[in-house]
Amino acid sequence: MAKHKFDSVPLPNIFLIGISSHVNDYRLCWALNKSLGIDLGRRKEDLRPHGSGQAAGFAAFDHVEEETQAMYSLLSNHAPDGVLLGDQRHADYFLLVDEECSLRPEEALTKVRQAEFVLTAFPLDIKTIKDAYKLLE
Repeated sequence: MAKHKFDSVPLPNIFLIGISSHVNDYRLCWALNKSLGIDLGRRKEDLRPHGSGQAAGFAAFDHVEEETQAMYSLLSNHAPDGVLLGDQRHADYFLLVDEECSLRPEEALTKVRQAEFVLTAFPLDIKTIKDAYKLLE
């Protein structure tokens, strides 16, 4: 009998920045909006990963660039009842940015690092992160 292998769903073209910050999500959004020149707004519903067994809701904020239709998403990694990505506990937030955005990844990382309330920011490779699909829901 022949064996069939299913390919996983291809990941979108995005770059991912991990952010450590000691402030609440809305204060970090304000600082990132100011630094990056965007307008992150809270989603109507928190992120609740399917199949994770977690009841926790993780704060999520989005912005779409008018010119390029590129999307920015800020996701909280911590909630009162759990952690979104357990192998990335050192990151308090994740900033997902479409590669079609007007900023280059290096430029976006520099601006995030310069934002008020950001303790540190670091690039992450979404292809090597276990359970990265949770960030894309």
